[in-house]
Amino acid sequence: MRVSSFMASAEKVVTADSSSSVQDVLDLMVSKQVGAVVIVCTQKDDTEKSIPEGIITKTDILHAYRHRVDIDASCKNIIRKNSLVTCNPDDDRDTVASILEREKMHHVIVVHEEHFVGIVSSWDIAAECAKDNRAWPYLRSEDGSLPQFPRFEEEVLPPAYNPQKAVSILNHEHDFFMDDLDLESFQ
Repeated sequence: MRVSSFMASAEKVVTADSSSSVQDVLDLMVSKQVGAVVIVCTQKDDTEKSIPEGIITKTDILHAYRHRVDIDASCKNIIRKNSLVTCNPDDDRDTVASILEREKMHHVIVVHEEHFVGIVSSWDIAAECAKDNRAWPYLRSEDGSLPQFPRFEEEVLPPAYNPQKAVSILNHEHDFFMDDLDLESFQ
């Protein structure tokens, strides 16, 4: 499963300019009800692309409060040096999961040619794993969709359940051997 199929796109991610204050970032987190804000530097050329500089999480805000960082100071003061962990939109889910595990982080910034295109969180990874689990025994494609099967004129039902036979098997009323199984009905 490719990251591009389940990441939160840049348009949906809460971002702040690198010149924002800690108070501005905190206000964004509270008003938008998010746990992380991506700090970006917007290029002023014809592309208007955003280049990520880091990410500030609720934990970073708590550390800043504990260390009495001035909330009017630049948010760059509380960006952790290793907070810019990135991946490519074409990376697969398991690659990003191992990045999160290795870096002991909950968010990975998705970049394409150094430009910010989205974010993936540990929650996104867990949700995709749960979807794969529900799709079993079928394998989901790289875009997350299930395979399409031909439709039948009538619904195919499992063989009729015979409760009398089940009770007799459970009560061991007769010797039961593998030869007694109706294997044809299981196909």
